[in-house]
Amino acid sequence: MYPFPRHKELNLAIYSSFFSNKSSLTEKTIYSSILFRALIEFRISKLYIIDSNKRIFSLVNKLAMYSLTPPYLKKEISFNKDLGKAGLLSPMNLIYHLVHKFPVEGEIRQGKNGNYGIKNLKVKKKYDTILVINSISGKAIQYPRIYYNGFKIYESSFDELIKKENIIIGSRSGKNPLEYKSQIKKSYEEKGLTLVIGPPEGMLLSLIGKRYLDISFNFIPKQAVSDVRVEEAVISALAVLNFILE
Repeated sequence: MYPFPRHKELNLAIYSSFFSNKSSLTEKTIYSSILFRALIEFRISKLYIIDSNKRIFSLVNKLAMYSLTPPYLKKEISFNKDLGKAGLLSPMNLIYHLVHKFPVEGEIRQGKNGNYGIKNLKVKKKYDTILVINSISGKAIQYPRIYYNGFKIYESSFDELIKKENIIIGSRSGKNPLEYKSQIKKSYEEKGLTLVIGPPEGMLLSLIGKRYLDISFNFIPKQAVSDVRVEEAVISALAVLNFILE
């Protein structure tokens, strides 16, 4: 069964220092890949980068665009120095990425400029997405892109997020989310949720104000390390939220 997008958005907001404090393009690429995989695994709709500068936002956007492009269409992407370490990006393995080297009935492929990553397909028009219906003749038809296809990236500030999104905060000072499952699920059903994870240097509540303690949750209670890394916090929090929302 192919996964559909969530019926309400589940978004993630992280601070740009998660990327900017990495010293090299190699590190930035590897950690972006870890983050992207987590977003896809839990069907995240939007990634907000808080307090980003144009350079970081541009880099992350290019890496995400490359990651979310099916392998058979990556040749359509113009080379850019920001993609110099793109070979380090893990496969995202979305439904539109998992295809054969020959036509297979039921296979769904994305297209670009009439290229679907396979020769001799019989397609009447240059569709955005196709479904192969005959492996012998190579016939394919237009098919709606209805399955989960990744996330979009946006710049934001915390003040902007709190105005337009239904946010919850990951914090070691927060409440146990399992004790507030009904509250979290109700909030999600109203208008979706945006999870905010603090910067690598920590101290998020000190940064934004302790008045947000009521919407803060500790997704890793009794942690045995002095500091939880951003990527660890993201995966842990999304795993718990995924359980609650299902």
